[in-house]
Amino acid sequence: MADFESGSARVLATDSATQTVRITPAGDAARGMPSWWYVRIDGIDVGKPLTLEVVARDATTPNDDGVQRPLNPNWTLPTRAAVSMDGVTWTQTAPVERNGNVGAYRVATSSPTLSLAWGPPFTGTQAVEYVERTGREHPRTAQAFTLATSREGRSVSGLRIAEGERPTATRPAVWVIARQHAWECGGTWVGLGLSDWLLGSDESAVALRRAAEIFVVPVMDVDHVATGDGGKNALPQDHNRDWSEAPHWPEVAAAQKRILEVTKEKRLAVFLDLHNPSPGATVQTFYVQKPPYVSEASAAAQQRFLDGARSLFGEIRLNDGNPSVPAHLHIWERISTPWVLCRGHASTVSLTVETPWNIPEGTPEGYREVGRKLGLALARFLRDSE
Repeated sequence: MADFESGSARVLATDSATQTVRITPAGDAARGMPSWWYVRIDGIDVGKPLTLEVVARDATTPNDDGVQRPLNPNWTLPTRAAVSMDGVTWTQTAPVERNGNVGAYRVATSSPTLSLAWGPPFTGTQAVEYVERTGREHPRTAQAFTLATSREGRSVSGLRIAEGERPTATRPAVWVIARQHAWECGGTWVGLGLSDWLLGSDESAVALRRAAEIFVVPVMDVDHVATGDGGKNALPQDHNRDWSEAPHWPEVAAAQKRILEVTKEKRLAVFLDLHNPSPGATVQTFYVQKPPYVSEASAAAQQRFLDGARSLFGEIRLNDGNPSVPAHLHIWERISTPWVLCRGHASTVSLTVETPWNIPEGTPEGYREVGRKLGLALARFLRDSE
């Protein structure tokens, strides 16, 4: 069954003799790439393995240029799926057995109920619960806030982290958002890892929260997350192409408003937009903007941040974040990171951060470790800047 928050599966067939269930993602292509799937299976015979067969959808979605393109099955069929016996703790299955656009995930379980998903789910409701619980547990350091109410009436929640008596007006500001594309669940887990590290006892974390003001929004596209849709390339507007003068999505408009408040004070030091990349990516990836589209001062600050990230991650990949052709400048200007750069001060760093998902480390623990390293990179960058 998939009639729960973030659930997505249309059952195509079942075979009780072989304990096989065949599904396909149930997402609406108009609400984003229909590659996300998440299902709970009850009544499992624990005496024999379960096989979940996932059939990639024969669908098309529009790209930035508006042209409809077929959905590559690789987006739908991860090498390892997420699996949980309680819906809380997520691990990975054995590697998939691929046959064209069909992937078979075989699981031996001691539980009669099992949840399987494209990746470790994290819902908008969980995000609200997380920020509220964190605010209660760290009342002097963390405050939960509501960024916006979505078009479908859901709360988009965030966390403000700052400690001590330093006046807000003198604190560099950091904004971190995740899940502008609903299916990219890894971004949320990276954001949680960053938040939890910030609130911990690491001396760099303590120094960072005493010096800076950090905002973390774990789930931006709460509506498509809730309905189990992909979000990426959704109509009428992809969240990450909605950073215009008149955004379609209330959460984007609210983020713009709050970010502009700190840019006017010349306090915005770093903006990070957390994503997952293409299926073949295996190393931590950053989209970077270069002159002449950004200032030399901003490019130099960006390089200092990336040097620190490289020292923590080892190999990193830098993707060109400039418009691919001059005709695409109007699209580039509506992407979150260029939008922020164009409104920040001379040394604002604004990066899209893409964490690989189709690797053994694409787990809650692996993603949280990325968040910890991003926190250390932030701490080093701001310390050196001051």
